[in-house]
Amino acid sequence: MNLQPITRLARGIRFRIAATCWFVTLLALGLYLAVNLPQQQKDLLDALASKAKGVSSSLQEVTAGAALSEDYSSVVDHCINILSGDDAIDYLVITRTDGFSVVVHRDGWRTETLGGFWRPGTRDITGGIGHVPLVGKRVYSYTRPFDYASVQWGWIHVGLSTVAFDSSVSDVYRRSAMLAVLAAALSLLVAFYQARRLVSPIVNLQGVVSQVASGDLSARADIRSGDEVEALGQAFNSMAATIGERNQILQSLRVAGQLLLSTEDWTTVAARVLAEVGRASAVSRAYLFENHTAADGAILSSERFEWVAPGVPSTLARWQNFRWADFGVAEWSQRLAAGKQVVATFPSDSHLVPAGFDSSIQLMISTPILVGGDWWGWAGFDLCGSRRELSAAERDSFQAVADMLGAAISRQIAKQALLHANENLERRVLERTSELEEQVRARETANRQLAEAQQRLMDLSRQAGMAEVATGVLHNVGNVLNSVNVSATVVANKIRESRVGNLNQVAALLRENAADLPAFLTADPKGQRVIEYIGRLGAHLESEREIMLRELELLTGHIGHIKEIVATQQNYAKVSGLIEVIPLPDLIEDALRIVAPGLERHGIHVERHFAQIPPASVDKHSVLQILLNLLRNAKQALDDSHLNGAPRRKLVHITLASPAPGRFAIQVRDNGVGLSPENLLKIFSHGFTTRRDGHGFGLHSGANAARRMGGSLSVASDGPGLGAVFTLELPIDPRNPNPASDPKAEQEPSNHEYAAQ
Repeated sequence: MNLQPITRLARGIRFRIAATCWFVTLLALGLYLAVNLPQQQKDLLDALASKAKGVSSSLQEVTAGAALSEDYSSVVDHCINILSGDDAIDYLVITRTDGFSVVVHRDGWRTETLGGFWRPGTRDITGGIGHVPLVGKRVYSYTRPFDYASVQWGWIHVGLSTVAFDSSVSDVYRRSAMLAVLAAALSLLVAFYQARRLVSPIVNLQGVVSQVASGDLSARADIRSGDEVEALGQAFNSMAATIGERNQILQSLRVAGQLLLSTEDWTTVAARVLAEVGRASAVSRAYLFENHTAADGAILSSERFEWVAPGVPSTLARWQNFRWADFGVAEWSQRLAAGKQVVATFPSDSHLVPAGFDSSIQLMISTPILVGGDWWGWAGFDLCGSRRELSAAERDSFQAVADMLGAAISRQIAKQALLHANENLERRVLERTSELEEQVRARETANRQLAEAQQRLMDLSRQAGMAEVATGVLHNVGNVLNSVNVSATVVANKIRESRVGNLNQVAALLRENAADLPAFLTADPKGQRVIEYIGRLGAHLESEREIMLRELELLTGHIGHIKEIVATQQNYAKVSGLIEVIPLPDLIEDALRIVAPGLERHGIHVERHFAQIPPASVDKHSVLQILLNLLRNAKQALDDSHLNGAPRRKLVHITLASPAPGRFAIQVRDNGVGLSPENLLKIFSHGFTTRRDGHGFGLHSGANAARRMGGSLSVASDGPGLGAVFTLELPIDPRNPNPASDPKAEQEPSNHEYAAQ
């Protein structure tokens, strides 16, 4: 089912006006019924109450006599007469406070003891519609207390039939409903009629607007409602006329723009442009003036092009080389030179018109033409004969024509200048070609020399790194050889000072007395001291033997250490750049093994913390060279730490971790002298060093090597005396040097961290 027509109708102003009027009517009718129906029902209830009150009042007099004589026959007779005379009364009950009751209804009468409903707790007059079990149906029950001689004797109950009440209520609701339906239908018809009458002019105006929107600018609204809609229609007609005029002007501007853009020389179409704009704006004359300079420097103006309407005389021959001051309009030239329009209204008296001007001119508009910001000339438009006000659109169109002419003139001037510049450029290009060829050859020579110098620098860098490692190895071997020399000297001195020769003397003495050796050992005083001397000599020789064995063990250990250092160096003394898969902890331990003698001799403790990192594919020679440089710098920083305060425990902490997936980092942290912020900025610069005997090449070459391997070498320090930490970060697999890292790895370094550039 297509709901669009229904939706369009529901959104229409006619439907909304009708719906609003009908809604207001229904609302007023609903309020009337909501107030009137309950009031009419109340009036009917009040009528029942009034009737019951009258009946109870008549019973009150009869009951007063029965209260004295306690003879209720008169009460019964009176009640029967009341019931027989009014079919609307269903029962009459007189109840004493002890419950004794006289019940009279249409089927007879009786006495019985009643309670509950018939003896209320309060002695108030009450009445209401409800179901009474005594008669077994719905009635209007009225209860009135009866007092006799200031004694609360009992109550009088009157039951009225609700048949007439219900019928009256039904009639009221039925009549009200019929009236409401009739009023709703009538109001709906009136609402739609009034909505149609009010909306018809608007619909008419909508149709005219649609015609204008579709391009029919001649459509006009004919509305004679005498209200605001008629005024709106008249305003729309005026607007449509204005739009039509502006459309003609815009069409003329479009044609003028096409003419100026489609030609190389604007002067060939200038007259047609003036004609298009002049006819569209319904002016009498359109013309174009160009400025030039006189010999005395004054500005002269000459009319170049003109269009005139039929019956209007031409002024082209009159306005040539005129001076503004000669005509008393010098201030016009000042406004035009400032880029402002000049609008002049001429009086009807011809003697008040400036000399030389056409006396039939009523209005003249002059619009400046600017070329490159300079006042080139102006376009003028005259209204002759009858006077009328020019619209803002017409004045804007005059300015647009002047701007288009200025753009066309500027384009032609620029094109001529471009052609001239192009000729000069071609000549200069030919002149510069030979110079550029010489410069290219010189640059190629310089690039070749630079490449050779860079290659030599790389070779020197590798040689310096190898020399650095070799120097460290020789230094460590020298330290071990010092220990070897000490151990060998101790052994030599012990052998030189040994008392083994005294043992030969004892042996010679025993040989001299070999014939009677027992007597010599027991009776001879010398023989008696031989056994004791041999014992002391044996103990002394045993002590010397232990000392020499201990020194020989140290000597053997030192020699083995030298072999390990040399073997480690030989293991890494291969071609640099060879990528091998090696366990990273073993690589770190090799570096520590090379520098261990120096660290031990200076009392430096090494702490290790290695994370579980898979074997990495690295250039182990380059990594070893970087680690040796870092460990050597840490040792030197700890050697100088006594200069900045009290002695401290010298500590080097080496950490192996993974800062990001696919990458590993080796940190060398010391608690030495630290670095100042200004040194952090240039620590990796070539030739920079903080030691007198340093050359400033180790960290620079290490940073370059790390960058070549797809990683970085960085440093951080909290300041002098607070130690430093160097971090070497490399990819585990050089074929994937930049894996996706976690957010922490992409954070900027702190104020004290600088990556090697």
